[in-house]
Amino acid sequence: MLRITGRAVTLAGTLALFAGLAVSPANAATNPYTPEEVCGAGYQVIDSRPATWNGKAYAGVYLLYKSGGYNCVATIKWTAIGTPTDTMAGLYRDSEDSSRNLIDQGDYKYYAAVSGYAPDCISYAGWSGAAVATSGWGWCS
Repeated sequence: MLRITGRAVTLAGTLALFAGLAVSPANAATNPYTPEEVCGAGYQVIDSRPATWNGKAYAGVYLLYKSGGYNCVATIKWTAIGTPTDTMAGLYRDSEDSSRNLIDQGDYKYYAAVSGYAPDCISYAGWSGAAVATSGWGWCS
């Protein structure tokens, strides 16, 4: 025989409330922006990685290239879409001279993006909230 105590009823009610608030992936908002759209004409994705925290992906961080030595980094939010969240995209053009690095950071609703001429080896990073993605140095001409 199963007995339900007042504490169990409260716990069951709380769990039901949270279950009702959960958003299923089918109902989740989708970001209306793509990396190519954010970076502009001629840019193509050449690498990407998820920005994760505690095993969950919150954004995609994309490295794009355009002929002539131009790169773009776009951090596209996958969660909290439409809500201002600390979001960053960084294109690192020199490991020893941080003044050459390009960073776009702010409380953005959909994405952060930065682009510039980067003919040498680069690294890139991005975050949304506490979720971070970083690359090593590469993409050398």
